[in-house]
Amino acid sequence: MINAVLNRKIAYVSKNPGKTVLINFYRVNDMFFIVDLPGYGYAKRSKGLRQRWKCIIEDYLKNANLLYHVFVLIDSRHLPMDSDIMFIDWLKFYSKDFSVVFTKTDKATQKSISDALKYLREKCGDVKYFLTSAHKKRGIDKLCDFIVNRATL
Repeated sequence: MINAVLNRKIAYVSKNPGKTVLINFYRVNDMFFIVDLPGYGYAKRSKGLRQRWKCIIEDYLKNANLLYHVFVLIDSRHLPMDSDIMFIDWLKFYSKDFSVVFTKTDKATQKSISDALKYLREKCGDVKYFLTSAHKKRGIDKLCDFIVNRATL
């Protein structure tokens, strides 16, 4: 998603979830940073490592002074996981500005996307979201417009 938004290959991409193990910062035109955090949900990593990632993520999000917006990436082929819902609830509790980015819409059926949106609304209420495909560049323009508008506030 970062590569699609920045329109260049800057972030390492793997076919297996859980490759991001550190906090990675990407400076964008000396205007703002995009920060890539480790995934907290599905990853072929030990439960202990995922728990450490959770602590790193929470610590960063609680203490980042210039945090403008958090994007919660969810695979549109599946219903949001319990960890996604808990993370969204956490963001709401700490009054963090956030949106959900449903990814891989090119690989999802309309039914799975509709089911994921319905489930998200049932569990989290009205949440801002984007439907995207990094591969097909679907929805990337809307996401970029949103980011630029947030960065220039």
